[in-house]
Amino acid sequence: MKIVIADDHQVVLDGLLSCFQAIPGIEVVGTATNGADLIDIVLKEEPDIAVIDITMPGLNGIEACEQIVKQTEGRVKVAILTMHQDREFVSAAFKAGASAFIVKSSAFSELGTAVNTISEGRTYISPAISDVVLHEMLGADALEDRNPLSVLTSREMQTFQLLVEGVNVKEISFRFGISPKTVHAHRAAIMNKLGINNIADLTKLAIRHGITPVD
Repeated sequence: MKIVIADDHQVVLDGLLSCFQAIPGIEVVGTATNGADLIDIVLKEEPDIAVIDITMPGLNGIEACEQIVKQTEGRVKVAILTMHQDREFVSAAFKAGASAFIVKSSAFSELGTAVNTISEGRTYISPAISDVVLHEMLGADALEDRNPLSVLTSREMQTFQLLVEGVNVKEISFRFGISPKTVHAHRAAIMNKLGINNIADLTKLAIRHGITPVD
């Protein structure tokens, strides 16, 4: 079984790499510390599973998961490994196509179980958040959207993350292959939808919702 691992903390990445390498039958074919590199590695190596964190620079784990599932037509399964346990993260992960959601407080043996489970075509959810998932399934607070970022389109979400990480308009336009005018339009739409008119408040919102790490 071939696996790719992504986490923005090198010490976590090294620990996961060491643990996976000790399991017979598992080959780690790549590691990444940001979402963009993760996508490149996945498309190049074509692993069976990608184990990824949510909070990563450039392209967060939820967006990366969605792109991986879409670009590989579901051939690469995604396991989200994160410290976030709120309903909004669990819901967003599975909507993006994730096959597993594991919290970082779990023992490594649980991650191994999750990887084996999704390799068999099944779904895995950490027991630690089973009550969160049950709450979601029962429709509690169904009319309440706990995540204000859900109003953003995929491109607006990508632009939002880069803006709060300090990437300028010219660089964003280059990365996406669009004009600076279009980037300005995206920024205006983001601020209008979120009811925010400055980058400082956008950054606070991004940190609160796990989109970008706290420096």
